[in-house]
Amino acid sequence: MARKRKAASTVQPSTPIAAMIDIIFLLIIFFVVTAAVDREVEDSKVILSYAPHGKPVTKRDPRSVIINVRKDGTLTMGIGERVNMSQITNILNDARGRWGNDIPIIIRGHRDVQHYYIKKVMDAVTDTGLYRVLFNAAMEG
Repeated sequence: MARKRKAASTVQPSTPIAAMIDIIFLLIIFFVVTAAVDREVEDSKVILSYAPHGKPVTKRDPRSVIINVRKDGTLTMGIGERVNMSQITNILNDARGRWGNDIPIIIRGHRDVQHYYIKKVMDAVTDTGLYRVLFNAAMEG
């Protein structure tokens, strides 16, 4: 018994454009959300001092702990949640236990905040045994 051959198909395979557009939009949303996470640790209510001769940061250490000091002395960390000095001490002790004594602590103080509040944060940092304290400033006014 002879077998019949199937005729060659002349239809070209195609990719569904609607599915591709969905995938592209999902990728865009993913990258926008993950890029915004880094900005959430910087409190928008903190206006930095102007330091035109400061050394710009080219790459931030992912272990960095950022402490924001607002104009009224309010302290914030993470996604803008307010913290007190005992919470900062606990967070710094946990970070020191995880990554050691050389983790960078970045203090972002408002340009009009009284230095008393910055000093309190610096004292909390040194009380935990950490020593790499950095201060953020704006390169342009």
